[in-house]
Amino acid sequence: KQWYQRRVRGTNRPPLSISKLARMMKKEGREDKIAVIVGAITDDVRIHSLPKMKICALRVTERARGRILKAGGEIMTFDQLALRAPKGQNTVLVQGPRKARKAYRHFGLAPGVPHSHTAPIVRSKGRKFERARGRRKSRGYKA
Repeated sequence: KQWYQRRVRGTNRPPLSISKLARMMKKEGREDKIAVIVGAITDDVRIHSLPKMKICALRVTERARGRILKAGGEIMTFDQLALRAPKGQNTVLVQGPRKARKAYRHFGLAPGVPHSHTAPIVRSKGRKFERARGRRKSRGYKA
C-alpha cells in the first residue's frame, strides 16, 4: 500500500459514486479543475453519460475506471498530483457522505425511547428478535 492509503482510515475515507462526483464537478468554476477524493470512487449504473473529468483518488473501482477513461477523463494517484500541483492549484477537494455508514443507524437516542429512530443492535433479524411488544400494536402496545 502507498503511504497515503495507510495514513487516512475508516470513517475519514467514505466512498463516492461517479454520478455524485459528476454532479459536484458540474458546478461553475470547477470544469477544468482536478477532483481530489481521499477515498474510493465507485461505479453507478444509473448515470449513462459521464463528462470528461480529471480525478485524483486513493482507489477507483475497475468499472468506474473504465468509464472515466472512456469519457476522455484522466485518473492519477496522489504522488502524480504532488508533482503536477505541489501547492494544490486548480484542485477541488471532494468527499463522500460520512454518515452513510451502516453503523450510524445505531447512534443517537436509545432505541425504544419516544421519537427515537435509532435501530437496536440485534443478534439476529429473525421473528423472535425485537419484533413483539413495543414494535407492533397487536402485541400489547406500539412505542
